[in-house]
Amino acid sequence: MHRLFWIVCFVAALTAGMDAQAPQNPALAGAAPPAAPIPDTNPFSSPADIEQGGALFQTHCSYCHGSFGEGGRGADLTAGVYKRGGRDPQLYASIRNGIPGSEMAPVRITDEEVWKVVGFVKRLGSQGLLEKAPGDSTAGRLVYQKMGCASCHRIEKDGGNLGPELTEIGRRRGLKFLTESIVKPEADVEIAYRAVQVLLKSGQTVSGIRLNRDDLSIQVRDARDNLRSILMDNVQEIRYDKPSLMPAYTALNQKDLGDVIAYLNSLKGAQ
Repeated sequence: MHRLFWIVCFVAALTAGMDAQAPQNPALAGAAPPAAPIPDTNPFSSPADIEQGGALFQTHCSYCHGSFGEGGRGADLTAGVYKRGGRDPQLYASIRNGIPGSEMAPVRITDEEVWKVVGFVKRLGSQGLLEKAPGDSTAGRLVYQKMGCASCHRIEKDGGNLGPELTEIGRRRGLKFLTESIVKPEADVEIAYRAVQVLLKSGQTVSGIRLNRDDLSIQVRDARDNLRSILMDNVQEIRYDKPSLMPAYTALNQKDLGDVIAYLNSLKGAQ
């Protein structure tokens, strides 16, 4: 009886000790251990890591976000502005966990690979900050005006809507992209600015960028920057064989080309 009394006391004391530890040690209470905290800075951000992140991006992200991050079904990642924040841990969480209520699902890659994609995404939104054009940006502004670029492109509050806005183009895009966009614009056309040619039964052709299309009509911003809604009953054919409204400025001499690239490179937006 004496021995049984001490055994009962020992078990009671052991149980009480475990209960006391439970709030400090969730594993003793049967709870899953807490997730490791997300680092404040990307631990995989070397040039080699970012290059690997680019390859992963093409495989897992480009279908929705575009090969250059220019957007499509998914958000435009070249603007350097992100709905859920652009700090490293915020971008990591968006890629790792997805975004509830949107088509953005969790990306099924390792944590290390997620970090590498984070590095690549941040590079997409700041490519131009890594390079400085050698031309004369002041002279390039005059070339830009002479070429009539403002009729299609907007900088700050001035310009048209037929082409992409250029207010922050010097931060978002590198020199190679800027050069190609002038001499070979059809090489990379953002989805929102791809051209359409609407051939009407009357013989007229309306060229512009497609805004929307349904069973009854097609909505177009025409080459004069006018909004037009065309009934499908009046349409003979819709063609997409000329994807860019912008002409190729191959006749520019090297100085003018270099200067206008320098001007575009100088457009960094609000810093």
